[in-house]
Amino acid sequence: MPNRTGFLLAEDQALKEKFSGIQLVDDRDSTRDVQVFFRYPEGETERTYPFITIELLDINHAANRQHSDTNIYAFRGTAPSGQPSGHYATHGSAVFTYWPNETTDITTLTYGGVSGSPFITAMEHTPVDLLYQVTTFTRSALHDRYLQAHILTKVAPFRRGYLEVGADDTHRHMDMLDWRSADMLDEEAGFKKRLFRKVYTLSVTSEIPSAILVGLGQVTAQAEVLFKDKFTTDVLA
Repeated sequence: MPNRTGFLLAEDQALKEKFSGIQLVDDRDSTRDVQVFFRYPEGETERTYPFITIELLDINHAANRQHSDTNIYAFRGTAPSGQPSGHYATHGSAVFTYWPNETTDITTLTYGGVSGSPFITAMEHTPVDLLYQVTTFTRSALHDRYLQAHILTKVAPFRRGYLEVGADDTHRHMDMLDWRSADMLDEEAGFKKRLFRKVYTLSVTSEIPSAILVGLGQVTAQAEVLFKDKFTTDVLA
């Protein structure tokens, strides 16, 4: 599947892929794929147990990761000769090479009139934390237990969790903030069957890029301007 680009769209796809591909074995030794949905699937969507739902709960400004309101920049191509040392730096806190949720190479962007500009600059990205809720639904206690073990050890562990976002080829911090049991009686089964439900709350780091991307030109010639000192002229006269 092609990578979706754009804030939230790229993270949503990455998180769905992170939880996809889980298989369980039922009582008849048949393999079942665990489907993944955004929000609870409605009647028109074919739903078989077990399945997983994903919902975005909140977006918070991560002020602790905000450096300052400074400009970041990138240079397209080879730096011109004869420039001061370090004038066109390729490393440092102010240099950027990717555009969040869009591309791994900032020089490939064409919007904003920067396609022909050798020098690209923008305001520093705004760091945010995305709060997601992931819920598992099963009708088997064994499947419920297996999903808990699989998610907490292989998909979203409490330590060193990450989310790989293909759109910009970044690895984001993904923290498990909370886990809770929310088992219930299944309304669709007339409240006669137990529905095993577990709720996971995850925090994923992200960045909102500046709305303005500016392309700058390069000074290639310097004009010589002669100034006549009127005071000196008057004295000499």
